[in-house]
Amino acid sequence: MVAKTVNELIEDSYNSATKSFSKKYLIESGRTSERQENGFVAAITDAVMMNGDKPITLKTKDATINGVIKAEKYTGRQASGSEPYTDVQIFTSRGILNISMKGPTAPSLAGGGLRGIEEIIPGLGARFFRAAYDNHIKKNKLKPGEKVPDTFAKLNDKDKKLLVIGNKAMGGPIDYMYIGPMEVSADYKQSTLTVNGKLIDSKTYSDSKDLFFRLRARRVDQTFDPEALDRKGIPKIYSKSPSRGDSAGRLVVTDKPVRGKVITF
Repeated sequence: MVAKTVNELIEDSYNSATKSFSKKYLIESGRTSERQENGFVAAITDAVMMNGDKPITLKTKDATINGVIKAEKYTGRQASGSEPYTDVQIFTSRGILNISMKGPTAPSLAGGGLRGIEEIIPGLGARFFRAAYDNHIKKNKLKPGEKVPDTFAKLNDKDKKLLVIGNKAMGGPIDYMYIGPMEVSADYKQSTLTVNGKLIDSKTYSDSKDLFFRLRARRVDQTFDPEALDRKGIPKIYSKSPSRGDSAGRLVVTDKPVRGKVITF
């Protein structure tokens, strides 16, 4: 009935009388995030095929998108070479929508690391790194070789909106955040496909959440190195990992700060 890729396992039920289906898309291989992306694209592909290759309506509990023609995984990159903001593109009769796919407990909601953040708001990430460094020296009184606690800082309304939505250089801008389980479940009936995640308008998402920078180690064996700087003279804070070679921390945007670790910058 429906074409299946080699890596795709599908639990489904099909009603030929009503031309409807209920499916759970289980992707055998690939990263966890790719399972979600592949399942989402496969659900839309199946629904459009079931509808005689005519546009469908995509629904979640939070949003409705009409005139959906197809969906594809986004293959571009950020201008910096990092992974793009957009994970999936939905093609509609009115244009293309960029979707950022997240799990229900995603550690990062936006950002693209220091390079990506600097692409959107030049100087913002650098200012945060310097504030984090000063906090570790003056408040935490860290010594070289000691473990570095995660650092958080609240973003103002203007900055958080830019960081959630992104821009073209970041592989955006993002129209919707899709937040849901890694295994996509879908029900199709009468030209309407309902999926089990939430589709949230990116501007609405930004307005409804307090968002924070979070700086953490990439590897458990990274420690404090007060002498480490990047090519622009920004403190790296973290030492080079003896086991994996990583020589910087990881900067993300989250809505889950840790009390007592939020700084002002």
